[in-house]
Amino acid sequence: MKTEESLINVSFKTKALDIFDTLKLPVLAIIAGMACGCVIIATSGFNPFAAILGLLKGGYGSTYLFFTTLTRATPIIIAGLAAAFTWGAGYESMGVGGQMTMGAFVSSVVAVSCPGSSVFVIIVSLTAGALAGAAFSLIPTWMSQKFQVSLLIVTLMMNYIADYITSYFTTYIVKDPYGSDSSAIQTAEITAVFPKFIERYSLHYGFLIAVVCVILLYFIMYRTTFGYKAHMGGLNPRFADYGGINSKKMMYYVLNISGALAGLAGAIEVIGAKHRFIDQMITSPGYAWSGITASIMSNYNPIGTFVSSVFLAGLTTGGSYIERNMGVPGDVSTVIQSVITMLATIKIAIQISKRKKEKHLRKEEK
Repeated sequence: MKTEESLINVSFKTKALDIFDTLKLPVLAIIAGMACGCVIIATSGFNPFAAILGLLKGGYGSTYLFFTTLTRATPIIIAGLAAAFTWGAGYESMGVGGQMTMGAFVSSVVAVSCPGSSVFVIIVSLTAGALAGAAFSLIPTWMSQKFQVSLLIVTLMMNYIADYITSYFTTYIVKDPYGSDSSAIQTAEITAVFPKFIERYSLHYGFLIAVVCVILLYFIMYRTTFGYKAHMGGLNPRFADYGGINSKKMMYYVLNISGALAGLAGAIEVIGAKHRFIDQMITSPGYAWSGITASIMSNYNPIGTFVSSVFLAGLTTGGSYIERNMGVPGDVSTVIQSVITMLATIKIAIQISKRKKEKHLRKEEK
């Protein structure tokens, strides 16, 4: 009995330490971000404590504000899931932004031109957006495997290519000349859109899709053999190949699923919130970077990514609130997010450094 009790105690302590290690970096990042925000607020002549409380109130203080936060969080959640799947499996991909942009653009064009009922158009548009994101992820995956170039660099550069391609097509081919703002670079307005949960609030049914994606990805990552193979294929390709897992094929599978999620995130933002594609609508709000930060903060756990995404979205809506109601510069929320992002990316630097050392050791063994 004593042996069993001691084993239980050791197991409990191990789990507690794992949880502590997982939460340590994001908690420190949030504290540091809030501290920097307080310093900036104080030097601007405002009460930092009142401003921080106002920031939280602006994000979550009423049904209207909370639903606004959830609306903004919707694309961030799915973008975070796309990043969590690749980084959690050991693939250093930064292509979520470009894949979201392509998904948003393709879904908007399909939604405008596709005939049929609203439900049919929405389903086809979402599918087209997901397929566009998946297809766009094939290019950096192929380049990384074919030429042995850094996946991190290739996927990062592909984001700019996506921005310029969609900007060109929206400006010269599918721009709406009859829009309310004729100078805006945007497509025609979409009539088949997500209904809202409550008519007077902005939250739409795309949020429900985000929740379903969280549950499905959690199940895939932690409850299926595919999730295990994906993890092994990215973190230790040689061991995976030795064990019968084709690491090259697994890389395509993982990055395609991630690209499909990112494309779906862009499509949901078009159909649920913007109702058209607007040039830079994904890049300017920083949905992809927020999603990547949320995934890092949660140690690539889908449920943790959901919570972190809602927190980061709340900072943005809270920043608008304190600027509008308290006169405090809304950029304070941007500073807090930037500090959190900067500290969270320390984890990425550590991971990349470890993998470089492992590759160097493998070369020496050969």
